[in-house]
Amino acid sequence: MTTTAPNWKTSRWRLRPTVMIISALLWSMLWASIAPHILISGAILGWVIGVVFPLPPMHWRGRFSPVWAAWLVVRLFWDLTVSSFRLIKYAFERKVDLHAGIVRVDLLSDDDLYQVGVASMISLVPGTVVVEVVRHPRRLYLHCVGLEGEDPEDAIQEMTTQVEARLLRAIGSKEDWQRFQEERITPSVMPPTDWMAEEADAEGEPQ
Repeated sequence: MTTTAPNWKTSRWRLRPTVMIISALLWSMLWASIAPHILISGAILGWVIGVVFPLPPMHWRGRFSPVWAAWLVVRLFWDLTVSSFRLIKYAFERKVDLHAGIVRVDLLSDDDLYQVGVASMISLVPGTVVVEVVRHPRRLYLHCVGLEGEDPEDAIQEMTTQVEARLLRAIGSKEDWQRFQEERITPSVMPPTDWMAEEADAEGEPQ
């Protein structure tokens, strides 16, 4: 018995409820409003993005934890608030020095869904922007402000690891969480970025 793969040109137009719901929630957080027109426009935006920029399917093998998901949202709003006040402080200083720079952070999980989730939540926080997403190995390049004090790069790395941990506790599988903990306790030496593999991914070539 043979199965026929879905036609790409037709499948890209189908509705994706999960993507649309997530997009509506993120859009609501950006506008700080739960008005119906905000939620509807966010859902439509998620569908349009899926049509214009179709992504390969990501197979979620985790489980949803309401308690940890609530804690994930609470911490996200807390980070949004703290970072917003920090940027307001910069706006009222006579001599502004943002102490900005590019920081490389490594992820301990190996999954497209978790990497996208971490990158999205970090980009939502004022003062941090993801400028490059790398799959080989899993890492992000961030543009950050407020790189002050001792070892600011280590502080950004720890912040990213904590975001990744909260995401895994909220939607990750037990196996993914266990591997994350093992990697966090005994971290391995991360290899340099494989830019040839990144270019092949961008061009859609098989590895």
